[in-house]
Amino acid sequence: MRRLRWLPWASVGLLFLLLLCHEWFGPDIWYHLYLGGRIAQTLRPQPADNLILQQPGYVNLYWIFQLVVRGIFALGGIGGVSLLFIALWAAAGGFWLRTTGLRRAGAWGPALALIAGLLCQTRFEPRPEVLSFVFLAMQIHWLATWRTAERPRAWEYARFALVEAVWTNVHGYFVFGPALVGIRWLAERQERKSLSVLFGLTALASAASPFGLRPWGEVIALARVLRQMRFVIQEFFPTAAVPAQVWTVDVFWCAWAAVLAATLWIIWKDARRHLFALLLAALGLYLSALAYRNIPLLVFLSAPLLGTLLASEKFSPRLRAAQIPLLFTGGGALLLSAWVATGGFYRSLGNPYGFGIRESPIAYPVAFADYLRATGFRGTILNRAADGGYLEFHFPELRLYGDSRIVSIAPVREYFGALRDPAQFQALDRRCGFDGTLLDVAESRRVVAALLRDGSWRLADADLHRAFFVNPREWSGRRAAIRPPAFYAGQDLSLPPHEIAAVLWVAILVQAGDRTNLLLALRQFSAAPAIPSALAELALNDGWRRGDAEVLAIAKAMRPRVFPTPSIPRATLEGLLRP
Repeated sequence: MRRLRWLPWASVGLLFLLLLCHEWFGPDIWYHLYLGGRIAQTLRPQPADNLILQQPGYVNLYWIFQLVVRGIFALGGIGGVSLLFIALWAAAGGFWLRTTGLRRAGAWGPALALIAGLLCQTRFEPRPEVLSFVFLAMQIHWLATWRTAERPRAWEYARFALVEAVWTNVHGYFVFGPALVGIRWLAERQERKSLSVLFGLTALASAASPFGLRPWGEVIALARVLRQMRFVIQEFFPTAAVPAQVWTVDVFWCAWAAVLAATLWIIWKDARRHLFALLLAALGLYLSALAYRNIPLLVFLSAPLLGTLLASEKFSPRLRAAQIPLLFTGGGALLLSAWVATGGFYRSLGNPYGFGIRESPIAYPVAFADYLRATGFRGTILNRAADGGYLEFHFPELRLYGDSRIVSIAPVREYFGALRDPAQFQALDRRCGFDGTLLDVAESRRVVAALLRDGSWRLADADLHRAFFVNPREWSGRRAAIRPPAFYAGQDLSLPPHEIAAVLWVAILVQAGDRTNLLLALRQFSAAPAIPSALAELALNDGWRRGDAEVLAIAKAMRPRVFPTPSIPRATLEGLLRP
């Protein structure tokens, strides 16, 4: 068994390498790449963009990150940028391991690393946030090992301040730097002089930005957005409100309870001696429960607490020598690796993306990009925020309404309202005069149905998840821009996102009375190997209600391949036909 102790660590490492090799699906990376190119062209950290929605309070505090990833993308594309993020997560994990001392924890080390990695997996996206996790892990490790009994060396001050200065120009979590030093200062019982100097240097470094102190205002504005829109954007959801099928959140709550129990145990044993670890763990418990996006903060902020536990007498040599965790961790990590590589892991979470370094054709408007290239459409477009970055990167000449940058609450609420409510859409259109609008079927079903009934808009292009309408009054090239909708292109309709989109398309077309496109959609969906029962039921009900033999014939032919639709409750299904 001693000879095989490396196997669990290798298995865990393989698992997280595979988890990091997934399709790109987050919307933010594309606007970062776009702005990185604009910064290189204009030599300005906050260049002008081409968006209709302007948010005066926005501060581009990510500019160094944007320049770096744009340069790497130019050299190595998606693969090159993904390798950068793999390296950054490895660095964050390395500092976390040093702080916890997990490599000296015997068989329990890889098991705890496996749990920590599953929690961090919720944020394995190509975003500047990963640099925050690297810098956070660095600073926590340095502070946990800070020697107040002797005079620190100059380079120890310098490295801390340098990291903080860079952090200020890559992500809003830079505010953790001064906060961490302040917590370490509070926890120190005797000599605080070196920590006072470190705090001053860190505070100065947090202002080392071409924007001066404005990044601090940006962080405050973003915190306000998180608080007021926490039930609008899923990553802002309170962790307890995340949909039940995301089983990794159950793993999080088990870990959260364990950290809470460990915190209470150390408070009972010797709170004053381990105050720094306790205060950080308490902060991690609070922030990770506050929002889904904060889950990895529990891992990094509880690292000193875990190190304290593993170094205690209670964690005896006998526990370190246990062999069962070795077998379970090694075998479990290998099974999970196979599950990830075959896509089962992502399907279990209800995610439509999968294994492999490439852009997701579902998360991004890839089909619509083909439409733009084929038709040459150019004009003003009301688009969903998640599609904005991809489109502005690939088609910088388009006049899009917005992207996933969100700072100013009032105009963003108006933006989101126009994507969901036909009356708000019309009000925004009267003001902006859009040439086209690209809508997500699940998010904007009421607006899609209204535009199908509105004679002034034409459905110019559609796929399973999106609909693009042109306004003939505004765009003279409309005749060349209409092509038959491709509602279905071979997607697995048993996956919840695809299942819901297919059912919604049928419901919308029935509601709009668009028989031509309804027949086209039903014929296309009938080619699927598995068809949601709700889709067939909607078609049958419409065929019986209108006495449409053609619709009935297509719907009845679906029966051998129909499967139950647990993703759509009965009450929701009954309400799909209501305006």
